[in-house]
Amino acid sequence: MTTAPHFVRSTSCLGTESVFFHVSCDAPNTWENKIFHNSRFGIFHLYNEGGKLKLELTASGLDTIKFRKCTVKSEAGAVNKILQWMGNIMQDSIFLPMPEFEAAN
Repeated sequence: MTTAPHFVRSTSCLGTESVFFHVSCDAPNTWENKIFHNSRFGIFHLYNEGGKLKLELTASGLDTIKFRKCTVKSEAGAVNKILQWMGNIMQDSIFLPMPEFEAAN
């Protein structure tokens, strides 16, 4: 099991409130020229559509895999899906320490 190298949660209030997750399978000190987009990254969008929570991969880096838009029951379910996606890329089980996730809230 490995800790997620980079996992940042942010919110957007344009129109309706939605949540974005910026994740990378590489540690920030390994990014070429210290640029997030030069890593194996993913930007996920969690939003409410028709009363259901939808999770969608809006941008991804090189050497990443596809992610199908899906419906989740909660934000915690979305985080689990994102960690599974990262685990498939890194070929390891990925977890997120809860105090770190709470601090980003």
